[in-house]
This record gives sequence, structure tokens and C-alpha cells, in this order.
Amino acid sequence: MKKHLAFVLGGGGARGALQVGALRALFEAGFKPDLLVGTSIGAANAAALALWGANLAGVEALERQYRQVAQANLMDPRLARITLRTLSGRQNHHASRQVEKYLITLGITPDIRFEDFPHVRLALIGADLKTGEPVIYGQDPRQSVLEGVMASIAIPPWFAPVEKDGHLIMDGGAFSNLPVEPALKMGAKEIIALDLNDPAFFSGSGPGLLPDLEQLLFFIIQRQTALEIALAKALKVKVHYIELRSQPPIPVWDFSNYQELIQTGYELASRKIPGIKKAR
Repeated sequence: MKKHLAFVLGGGGARGALQVGALRALFEAGFKPDLLVGTSIGAANAAALALWGANLAGVEALERQYRQVAQANLMDPRLARITLRTLSGRQNHHASRQVEKYLITLGITPDIRFEDFPHVRLALIGADLKTGEPVIYGQDPRQSVLEGVMASIAIPPWFAPVEKDGHLIMDGGAFSNLPVEPALKMGAKEIIALDLNDPAFFSGSGPGLLPDLEQLLFFIIQRQTALEIALAKALKVKVHYIELRSQPPIPVWDFSNYQELIQTGYELASRKIPGIKKAR
């Protein structure tokens, strides 16, 4: 019976480079996913692998793109300014359009559908602000991959939510930052989960109330992840959990350290792989 191995890629902005290194280690060790499930930056990484190959060649292409993202400055580091802009009712549609244009140049064009990937299944997670439920792009194979990526990465205040049929869909991390439960719904029978959640959720440091809010968000996401992994256990689906963090912590908008993060992710995953193989 086929295992239906899923790689589950969590959200974390620029820390997604850690996943790139971890993916390299997993592919080098011979792991081959049947399913890729991603939230936020994990969704972008998953879509790129589905497009370029869920293998070492795909990872190498992904590494090259992190270099370009670091130069493009797609996420404004002026958090206070863009937060005030959002609170005043001015959504950041310009930044969203920039990212959409960039994704199209990579080959994630508006006409690409989930059914167009014959070698690996793909699911991207958004959060529906009207229903309070996760949205799993890819359950319907005719859905647009570009729309799924744009919805999953729509983290305020940087990027505007996607408007769809009267619904507002934003970054999937709001409801499932490490999308184990969506992977179960997509039929995963075994999961390797790459978690980017970090106590320094936004900046790694900050004045006043910000560190306390970061800590609160960290624990909310941590609790959410624990519940999803517990659900998998109850359903007798094995979850191989890999925690990916850097020292010092990297702000979600700072892609300039991508090379160090890729190496760190590779080393962290390499240390976990013998245990995963033994557990299998």
C-alpha cells in the first residue's frame, strides 16, 4: 500500500530559506513526497517545487530564486508605517501586485492549475475571514495555483487579502501555520513537517509591547500545531516533526541572510533524518 508521504511546509516569511536547506537534505537522503502542502512562504516553496520538480533540481532552482527575492525587497521592513497604513483602511495592493508579477515571471502564470502537476499533488492553505475556516487550494484540481499562492502569502500588513466570491482570504498561518490537518484532508498517510515558528515572530527584537505580542503569537501557533499533530496521531498518521530556527532570529521580511539560513536548515534536517529513517 502506498504511503502517501506529504511534506508539510509551515509559514515564516524569510525564514522559508531554512526549509530550502531542509528540503535539500531530505531529497539527498532519498525522501520523495507524493504531496506538498504549504502555508504562506511554505506555500510559495511548495508551489515552486511542484513547478520545477520535487527533487534536488527543484531545490537548486528554488535556491537561485531566494537570491533574487533578497534583491527585490518584496516585504517593506517599515512595520510601524505599513501597519498604520493598513489600520487607516488602505490595503497594500501595490505590494501584492509586485509579488504577483514576480510569481508570473517564475512560471506560476494565471492559467496554471493544480491538475497540471502530474508528478506530485499540491495544496496551499489560506484563511477565510468570513467563515473562520482554512481554505485548501488544490482540493479542486481546476483551481488557479497563482491565486492559491497569493492568498496563502497575504499576511497583513504587507499584502492585501484576496477577494473571492464575497470572501476575503488571507495568509493561511492565521488558522494553520503548519498545515498538518489540511495534509490529512488531502489523504496524507505519513508526514514530514518543517516548522518555522519562532518566538521572535516578526522582528527578533523590539521596544514596548511588540516582544510580548510576538511571544503571544508564537504560543498561539505552537498550540495550534500541537493540536494538529495530536489529530494526526489519533488517526494513526505518523508525523516526523523538524523544528527549523536560526540564531539569531531573522525578521520575517529580511531575505538578505538566505544563504546562512539555507545552510542552517540543511544541518538541522540532516541531524533529524537518521531518526526519521529509524521511525519509518
